[in-house]
Amino acid sequence: MNIKELEAKVAALKEANTAKLQEKVTVARLKAQIELEGNEELLEAKAQQALRNEQTMKLRETVAICEGFISQVPIARAKSSDMRVWSGKHRYGYNTQVDLMYELVSGILYSCQEHKQLMLAHTGLNMELIEQTMAAFGTPTYYNRTLNAIVEEVPYNVDQVKATLGILQSELGVVIDTSSITEQRFAKEFDTARAKAVADYEAAQEAIAEADFTL
Repeated sequence: MNIKELEAKVAALKEANTAKLQEKVTVARLKAQIELEGNEELLEAKAQQALRNEQTMKLRETVAICEGFISQVPIARAKSSDMRVWSGKHRYGYNTQVDLMYELVSGILYSCQEHKQLMLAHTGLNMELIEQTMAAFGTPTYYNRTLNAIVEEVPYNVDQVKATLGILQSELGVVIDTSSITEQRFAKEFDTARAKAVADYEAAQEAIAEADFTL
């Protein structure tokens, strides 16, 4: 057998092996998929994820409807000609569902009376619960540029947050993940905000001093 014949045989074997390898890979993949899809833990995880997505979408829809009332019933601010807009706030660092719940209650709280009535009627919530929820979350400290001062924090209450979120879930007919509502998460949020407020204040003072020096 000459060199060309040997090379041809090697090429043929490689081609055959490639096909066999691909077949083995396909069989291994299908077996792995069968094992995966037959796993009860996977089915439970999928069910939980589907529930989470469903509840998140329901919350998003509620927020969107409440926000929509503001454009559907235009009302100007008392001290200006500016039209009112959605004032829902965010609390990042927990999870999407907690953030949406906070956006909803803060948006209702900071709306004018006419819009509040529409939102409360739609959601079935009451102002006392909304105020309790907002108070429980507290407010991290921050630097107010207009006042050129650090605004002190309003303390949070983790147990009260859990309690009010539980009532909100019941009233709104949703189930959300509250596992991120922990003392550690709140402490981190407030500590981070405190450090940022001090840094912003110091930076502002430096800018003011430089401006005065230039003048």
